[in-house]
Amino acid sequence: MVWLSACALQSTASAPSAAESAQAIAAAVRAGRIDQADALRRSALQRQPDATSLLLWSALVSALLWQDERAIDELRLARWHGPLADLPAGSDGTLGELLFHAGRYGESKALLLAATDGVAAERRQALAGLVDALPWRAVAAEPFASERPLASGEVPEFECAAADRRRPFAIDTGSSMTTLSRSLAAELGVRNLRPAGSAVDGTGREVAIALGVLPAFAVGDARLGDVPVLVVEDGRLALRDLFGGAERAPQGILGLDQLSRFRLTLDPVRQSVAFESPRGLSEGESVQCVHADGRVLLPVTIADLQFWFVLDTGASHSSLTQAGLQRLPDGERSAVPSFRRVRTTGGGTVAVREVRDQVLRCSLARWRGVTLPVIARTASQDFPMHGVLGLDLLLLCRVTIDRGRARLQAVR
Repeated sequence: MVWLSACALQSTASAPSAAESAQAIAAAVRAGRIDQADALRRSALQRQPDATSLLLWSALVSALLWQDERAIDELRLARWHGPLADLPAGSDGTLGELLFHAGRYGESKALLLAATDGVAAERRQALAGLVDALPWRAVAAEPFASERPLASGEVPEFECAAADRRRPFAIDTGSSMTTLSRSLAAELGVRNLRPAGSAVDGTGREVAIALGVLPAFAVGDARLGDVPVLVVEDGRLALRDLFGGAERAPQGILGLDQLSRFRLTLDPVRQSVAFESPRGLSEGESVQCVHADGRVLLPVTIADLQFWFVLDTGASHSSLTQAGLQRLPDGERSAVPSFRRVRTTGGGTVAVREVRDQVLRCSLARWRGVTLPVIARTASQDFPMHGVLGLDLLLLCRVTIDRGRARLQAVR
């Protein structure tokens, strides 16, 4: 989502004004310095807690740090204190989307319906159309733990159900919402289906989407009730195993909207994938994730520089974006011609350049001799995306994600 680019900025000769502080927070966010942005917003809000521009940027930082409830409160304060002229276009719709994706469906409808123009309007109107078919609030998952075998060479899957019909869903941390093919949506009784414009897949291609309500959804034995889902045409979900096997088309994908409700662990030693009730990870053994545009990004170190990589269990191979290539020392000169097919849940693409023999570090994991194809990917306008951690590296680690933090520990 696009935040705040229209905020007017002023300067004074004394202590930083609200506008100057907002500008500094914006610069830190756009450079990927999330810790600095967090410190700046806290300090600035202590001085001017009612400044609209500060509240708006603070809400963005809160959302990036998985603090959705705080982001909602800050956006509401900005609407309360600030003249309408000071609020960016679409701010009501932004707040409505935050409420909806936080599972506060009933509160979101009026705000979503206020979004009548802009590129997000069709999606927001479709979300509003689902509210009456959803509970006022998302159903809280009861204490839960389940572990299933992880098939070698395949994208991780987990058994899910709708109205007691059980089907395997591919686990895709790179997808913002749980997604079904149109044929599976019909089989599982998805209702209130309505067009919602288009979305961009991991390789930057537009895909027509619809939104609907999946009844009585369960992840393993954890019953989540009626949940919103994306629906795409059959054949738009395509994955390929890592060892060159035949393409297969998953019918359902378990996306970040539902995955983030659990502690998720991929364990190649046990050859399993596990879901548990969330309980957090200690700071000493994990890294802070960033939640930008429905993606989970992890801090990755290459050549003593910090990069932000999407954690994507739906990608066959790790890769660099053009922004990541430019950040590497001598990046453009280090890229060599190649021809490599890279698969995502939206299909695939061909990389014609790659960077070889890199050393990557993230959390407790370290990988040597890594080859990173360079792939054009759509990034947030407010936070950098330098690359993707795919299954070629993730399946060499025990990966745990819990409440906006991640722990990666090499096991091979």
